Amino acid sequence: MADSVHVAIFTDFHPATLGGVQTAMRSLCDSLRQLGHRVTVFCPPAPGSMRSEADTVVLGPVPTLSMSNGLPVVLPTRANRRLIDAAFTERGPVDIVHTLTTYGCGIAGVRAARRHGIPVVQTMQSRDDAMIEKYSPSPYLAALTMRLLHGWFVPLRRQPAYDSDGRIARLAWRPLIAQAQAADRVIVPTQHFARRLAARGVDRPIHVVSNGIDDTLLDRMRGAEGTATNQDAPLRALWCGRLSPEKRPLEAIEVARLVDECTLDIYGSGPLADRVRSASAEADLSHRVHLHGEVDQADCLTAMRDHDVLLLTSDCDTQGMVLLEAVAMGLPIVYCDPELSETVPDEGGVRAPDSLVESLATVLKALARNRTRLPGMRKALAAHADEPRQSRHIARILSVYAEALHTEHAPR
Repeated sequence: MADSVHVAIFTDFHPATLGGVQTAMRSLCDSLRQLGHRVTVFCPPAPGSMRSEADTVVLGPVPTLSMSNGLPVVLPTRANRRLIDAAFTERGPVDIVHTLTTYGCGIAGVRAARRHGIPVVQTMQSRDDAMIEKYSPSPYLAALTMRLLHGWFVPLRRQPAYDSDGRIARLAWRPLIAQAQAADRVIVPTQHFARRLAARGVDRPIHVVSNGIDDTLLDRMRGAEGTATNQDAPLRALWCGRLSPEKRPLEAIEVARLVDECTLDIYGSGPLADRVRSASAEADLSHRVHLHGEVDQADCLTAMRDHDVLLLTSDCDTQGMVLLEAVAMGLPIVYCDPELSETVPDEGGVRAPDSLVESLATVLKALARNRTRLPGMRKALAAHADEPRQSRHIARILSVYAEALHTEHAPR
């Protein structure tokens, strides 16, 4: 794309907060700006007293209501509609609306694009169906509420049946399908998620483009050497992510309890923080399990440089930034979700046969007792270390924008 464009990014996560979606978003925004494009981010307020940058428009949240991760909820209210329209006028013209989520801000972005006749690119990367079915306290009620709320703002005329989906899964998929169908182009990070969308009736052009990591940050991290594996010391396992049920940090602690020959460093914060601390204390693992709290991406990459394996217990990620980070840093991966094999390079990780704690512990124990596989795994990862760079993916994002700009808008 030769000409500069103004991209309005809508996301339900403030750029100043931590998380995989936010990390990918910041990398995308920085890369676009470095290439001379304008980016304005529309999002909820940041928690506490965090300040927003000049190119961020903070939408009004719903008082006393928050998402499961503790972040505020935004709905496409009249007040937010006026705020968005005013920003489009004052900061415009806007060429592309790029929505990164399917919740309130994502809905607001689609509706704003409709009002202003602007093409919409929708990034889809949330496995809401799996998360709701497996980890919601009331799966049917949660799926039904999301379906009704989303359908009020973004209706879906039809949803073809998919035989393997049960009642809850169909309800959970409906907002995702409706959001995708409301866009002109859809971006997903993996082939397996593209297949899932297409199988459920999404007929918009779907482009598979991986998330990326900031090139400058990677260059800085690779400038220092990590600590070599000590064959006589415990295996150093790393767990990094949001402390929430779908990421399964409690299961990670249980895995560590079953493997005496390893230590486990946990990086992250979230709603399960207190339970994670309690679980570690109750299992008397303070000498082997260390909780580091919330850290930024640079600290996470530094930790990866000084560990032997990444323990990934999540079983409902679409791709996962932590996986890309591990690949970039050459950190062997122990995981359980077969869908993630698309992101883990061949020979760069070991997949447990299922998501049971005992199965993950068996894999980790085998590596702890026989470290001879680790150098080969690192070598396999080294061949793919540059693939997560954002510079490898931004051209494809821009080509999607160009297609959306030069193609008649999808009927809605």
